[in-house]
Amino acid sequence: MSKITVPTSLNINLEFNLAPFHKRFLAWLIDVGVLFCYYQVISLIVSPLEKKIDIEGTANTHWLELITLLPVAFYPLVCEYTMKGQTIGKKLMKVKIINETGGNATLSQYMLRWLIRVGDFYLVIIMLLFIALGPIGFVFLFFFGFVGILAFVDFLCMIIGKKGQRLGDIAAGTLLINTKTQHVLNETVFMEVEDNYTVQYPEVMKLSDRDLNTIKNIHNTLIKKYDFYLAENTATKIKSVLNIYSNKAPIDFIETVLKDYNYLGTR
Repeated sequence: MSKITVPTSLNINLEFNLAPFHKRFLAWLIDVGVLFCYYQVISLIVSPLEKKIDIEGTANTHWLELITLLPVAFYPLVCEYTMKGQTIGKKLMKVKIINETGGNATLSQYMLRWLIRVGDFYLVIIMLLFIALGPIGFVFLFFFGFVGILAFVDFLCMIIGKKGQRLGDIAAGTLLINTKTQHVLNETVFMEVEDNYTVQYPEVMKLSDRDLNTIKNIHNTLIKKYDFYLAENTATKIKSVLNIYSNKAPIDFIETVLKDYNYLGTR
C-alpha cells in the first residue's frame, strides 16, 4: 500500500496510506449504484407526471427530466462537503479526501475537484444515455470524444502519479487516503478545525512545538481520565506564559488553545 508523508506548517510530518485503486473503484461503483437506484425510483415518480403534463403528446417535458438529473450531478459535491470528504461509497470503503496539508479540504477545493471530475462524468453519462436512449445514445458521445481523451488522461494521472491524484485532485490540491490512518493525527498536535472557526487566543503562536506537543499529550490524558488538578495546573501555566485571562473550564481552555494553534498554523 502506497504511503505519503505530508509536511504541515506545524513542523509535523503526517504519514498517510493512499487509497488503493481497487478501493477507489469500489467506492465509485457504490456511488454509481446509489445514483442508479435514485434514477430508477425517480423515474417511477416522474413518468406519470410527464404523462399528465403531456396528455396530447406534444408538450416538451425534457425540463422535468433535467431537474430530476440535477441531484446526480451535484451528488459528489454535496456529499463530500457535508460528510467531510466522503460520499456514501467512500465512507463504506473507508477512504476520505483531505487537502495536501493533512487537514479537511475547503469548499472551494471540493468545488474545483467536482468541476474536473472528468472520468466520473464521462462514465456516468455513458450509463445514463444508454438507459435513456439505448444504443443510439453512443452517437452523441461521438461528438464529445475529447472528453473521453481527458478521462483517459485523468486515469493515467491517478495510476502513474506518486500521490494517486486525478486531474481534479491536482488542481484542487487534494488527496484520497484510507481513513484507517487517521489515528496518526491523535499522536500529534494536529487537530481538525472548522473553516469558520474564530480564534480566541492569538497569543498561542508564542508557544513552541515542544510546548504544544506537551499540551496535546496532557489533553489526550485528560480525555481518557479527567484529572482536575492536572487540568487546572496546565491551564494556569499556559495563561501565565501567554499572559492571558480566561474563565473557561480548564479542559475547555486547553482544547481551545490547541484549536487556535492549529487554525493559525494552517492559514
